[in-house]
Amino acid sequence: MKRLLTALLVALSLVVSVQAVQVTLQYFQAKSNGNSIVVEWKSATESDVAHYEVERAGADKQFRYVTTVSAKGSNQPYSFKDDEAFGKGDGEKNITANYFTYRLKVVTQDKNASYSNTVGVVHNVSGIKRTWGMIKEMFR
Repeated sequence: MKRLLTALLVALSLVVSVQAVQVTLQYFQAKSNGNSIVVEWKSATESDVAHYEVERAGADKQFRYVTTVSAKGSNQPYSFKDDEAFGKGDGEKNITANYFTYRLKVVTQDKNASYSNTVGVVHNVSGIKRTWGMIKEMFR
């Protein structure tokens, strides 16, 4: 009984100590310009946010870390240009699909994290860039 009570108190203290990440996004979008994918978002409010981690998923639907963007404060626009969406490894396979999904991992100063909604984009890569990207991957 004493162990159960101790475990319950520890679990309760963990629940109480976890704080929600305080960020509201005005928008979160991804667009293809033919060469790269541009991921953009704007925060309406940020409270105690240390940074954002951009994550990308390909055909296997597994999100992988892409980059970290430092927080700038409330009501600020953010932009990240993903030049490596096409031709990079997606687990054990090369990404050859044209559809990608992005999400943001919002990390606070005390290392708590939450995730944004996801956005999808069709990446329209020119035939020349597609061929060149595949040639470069053969020599890596």
